[in-house]
Amino acid sequence: MAPNIPSAKITLSCPLFAADFDPRNHAFLLVAGGGGEGRSGVGNKITLLNAYKRRELSEVVDIELSRDEDSVTSLAAAHANDSSIVAFAGINSSLAQQKQNKNRHLRSFQIDYPPRREVTESKPPRQNKPGQTINLSQESLFRTVAGPKGPGTYQRITRLSPWRSEDAPRVGAITTGLAPAGEVVFFNASTTKPGEEDVIGRIRLDSGEEAEDIDITEQDADSGLFEVVYTNGTDVFITRISSETRSNTAPDVKSVYSIPANTSGKGPKPKFRALRFVTPSTILLLQNEPDRKGSQLVLLDLRSSPAKVLRRYKLRTSIKIGLGLDVCNLAPGPASGIQQSIIAVSGSDQSLEILTLNWDSRGPNSSSRGFSSLRRYLTLRDVHPFSMTRICFSNFIPPAHPVTPETPPQYVKLASVSMGNTVVVHTFALSPTPPRSRNPHYVLVRPGENETLTAIGSTLTAFLSIVFVIFLVQAFTEIRGVMPPYLGISEYLPSDIRDAIAVPYNMPPLPSSSLAPSLETLKTSNTPTESRSESELHPLLRDLIPDSGSSLLISCNPSNNALRVEPHTPDSGSRLAEEALESESDSDSHSHVPRVWTDLPAEDRLTWKTRLINAGFWSVQEDEDESILENIFFEELCPQPQSSSD
Repeated sequence: MAPNIPSAKITLSCPLFAADFDPRNHAFLLVAGGGGEGRSGVGNKITLLNAYKRRELSEVVDIELSRDEDSVTSLAAAHANDSSIVAFAGINSSLAQQKQNKNRHLRSFQIDYPPRREVTESKPPRQNKPGQTINLSQESLFRTVAGPKGPGTYQRITRLSPWRSEDAPRVGAITTGLAPAGEVVFFNASTTKPGEEDVIGRIRLDSGEEAEDIDITEQDADSGLFEVVYTNGTDVFITRISSETRSNTAPDVKSVYSIPANTSGKGPKPKFRALRFVTPSTILLLQNEPDRKGSQLVLLDLRSSPAKVLRRYKLRTSIKIGLGLDVCNLAPGPASGIQQSIIAVSGSDQSLEILTLNWDSRGPNSSSRGFSSLRRYLTLRDVHPFSMTRICFSNFIPPAHPVTPETPPQYVKLASVSMGNTVVVHTFALSPTPPRSRNPHYVLVRPGENETLTAIGSTLTAFLSIVFVIFLVQAFTEIRGVMPPYLGISEYLPSDIRDAIAVPYNMPPLPSSSLAPSLETLKTSNTPTESRSESELHPLLRDLIPDSGSSLLISCNPSNNALRVEPHTPDSGSRLAEEALESESDSDSHSHVPRVWTDLPAEDRLTWKTRLINAGFWSVQEDEDESILENIFFEELCPQPQSSSD
């Protein structure tokens, strides 16, 4: 049964393109978007939402931006404390300023939280007032020159390194969109007003090439080194930057993986849509197949050269294109050697696919570097009425150890925004593992046993289940007398139960179809057959008579002068009687018309009995009932063999 995930939804007044949580408190969510420049009726805005309640969203601060400028295209929460939050946003200047190469696309805003309510016995609660919003800075960091079609470059991605603490250094990266030649700019994000002096590196891409996605992770906390990975759609690149460096030069960039060409060498390649770090040396990529033929997740190990694919996971066929990807790496993280990652993928069918990935460096599987298979946790369908433009997880900060009964439940929130002005936040409850430990780590799904052992156990269980069912069926059929007693189950039943339900097995009679026309006796002779062994005798007539519907016909086979027994369907009784009377008057046809036993003369009956005894169809040692011959038809007798004296 699928878990019940609480969700909250709100509809704002403009299409939304960006979202990010307060890194210290998942109760606050920033969303942004707008209708762009000069579109009447649809403004541009940044909204701070209260996401504390699991089933309700409410607006806390609503920032109306200029309608003479572009909408917000990207957003990242950079700094936060108890009273305010600082966000970096990508907003293009007006077209007039862009034509003058004055596109101040990187903006910084400080948004004050409203004061908390204070309730005392003497004073009623005060009405909260909206917090103050300050436009801290507007900078232009891109050096991209406008193309022949005029200005159009915008700040497509704003990505910051993970938040660790208030004093820990952070770096950021911004990338271009719709530029003649793409550009990636790195800057020091520890400041609230990033400018040209904070740039720590630039990467210029080839003409017509852009960064599809980029991610940053901390490599060395003490030295301020960060690992960066980005993709242009077909290739994956890595580089290192330092928060202490101030440079406009490009860092060393290394290509670590390229999508292989098609086996035929023709047709378009798949494309990477998004990527995220799982560990400092492992990334997860969202790959879309050409011609909307589906999507898959690719787990890539960066330690190999070239990078090695560890895992692949094919998404549901209803997801023709994967739109977005985000990963929440739950503590304790790589330093402890164990980690669970929660993965969210937004699809073209307005659904969210939630998966988990476990990592244990102590695991025996060296080929997968300790990573489990990607496992689907939940599918959230029809989340938005229109395509999702952004999904993001809240930052998980584990509680202090040791945990106590007063430690509150732990949650992770997932926000998604869409072109339809909607915001939806899902809340996922985390579980401590080990459950009774005072120093647990938190997971969405408790990891199971080793995958190989689990597969072997499942196969063995299925095999034993099948064997057990077969045993029960065989035992039941033996008890009811349907099958021969191979197991002898009836013998182990108590006598009273055996007498009540057990049925002895009886060998079924041979079906009429088994009486082939070629069933014949040995050559008839005047000598009796007492010398023949019992195994050489034919079945007796009483065993060959069909149950119903047909009879037997005994005749002479002229090819070997032996009796021939074959199935026979008699005609109506009147016709047989007429043929029998006619045959008596015609001696030539007398031996060719089948007649029943009762129509035979006494002399012929005696002769037929002798022939049947000699052929082994009639027993002289048992009291045979002559009535069984009444429904058998007889044709001509086999001629007696000539004696040697003749």
